[in-house]
Amino acid sequence: MRIKENICPRCGGPSPDGGTCARCRVDQIRWMECDSRISVIECPSCGAWKEAGAWTDLNRERTDIATERILRAIHLHPGVESPGFDLRIEDISPNRSRASCTVSASLLGIPVQESCSIEIVWQKEQCDRCSRMSGSYYEGVVQVRAKGRKPYPFEIATAAGIAQETEGALQEGGERLSFISRIDENRDGLDITVGSQRIGQEISSNIVRRLGGRFSTHPKLVGEKAGRKVYRITFSVRLPKYTREDIIIHGGRYAEVIAVDKDNVRIRDLFSGATRTVKDSAVERLIGNLRDAECVMIAFRDGDMIGVLEPASGKTIECQVHPSSPLCAGQEIRIMRDGIDLIVIG
Repeated sequence: MRIKENICPRCGGPSPDGGTCARCRVDQIRWMECDSRISVIECPSCGAWKEAGAWTDLNRERTDIATERILRAIHLHPGVESPGFDLRIEDISPNRSRASCTVSASLLGIPVQESCSIEIVWQKEQCDRCSRMSGSYYEGVVQVRAKGRKPYPFEIATAAGIAQETEGALQEGGERLSFISRIDENRDGLDITVGSQRIGQEISSNIVRRLGGRFSTHPKLVGEKAGRKVYRITFSVRLPKYTREDIIIHGGRYAEVIAVDKDNVRIRDLFSGATRTVKDSAVERLIGNLRDAECVMIAFRDGDMIGVLEPASGKTIECQVHPSSPLCAGQEIRIMRDGIDLIVIG
């Protein structure tokens, strides 16, 4: 070392500016600190994880969760560059693990390395959603009914499917408390008990969008919580009186409902094929829905008369069809029954 070179007052080594050298400054800096103990909380019912007081539905392995929490428990000086982590996790009991952590990095251009040990405590706690569900908590009921009739089985099944699809979509979007508590079919229709008003609104809207009709809300005050009034809401879904593929009688003739718009129905005459729009109040009688139709074989055709084989008795029953109808012997067609009369659907 030349006499004119600057030296570090602490170690006597070279110093560019005559002050403490980089290595001595690094020795004086506490560049890494570790939390000695961390807790990881999991819901034993649904597997959700709790973080910073909030629950999340993370579909992740226990080791991945532990690694993430350990890295957060290691606190580095802002000047640390290019840190590398060597983690080893060892289970010491069913609810305890120990992580050995070695961090290698660079500080002020000097390579540094330090190790620490972190204890992991695995805790079980029922999450907010499971707690509400087990306590039969709910904020509303979606009541699916039909105007002047009981909903068809396919409407009940469709409404239940829509409810479950809506629940899945909302929970994937982070709405953890938007859950379905119960789905009950009764003599009037379907009752869907929901954990939040948001999911009740979404389910009702989606059912009406798919099946038609309309819905209304009826709130009921049930108490107060933290100074706020608490309401439960009944979402009253009313499906239309008639729905697509219903077979009805209008003007003494059989017709199929092909569209519904509020109190109007668009129908197709089953004999002539002509279509028209009428008020639902002008419909004389509901026969049933095409989903209930039977398949039969045409035995013969003679002009505007066809003979079909009645499945139960094996007898041939005559039915009238439009003269321009292309139906012929040997074809399979759908029919519906109106008492002793058979209705040819086509």
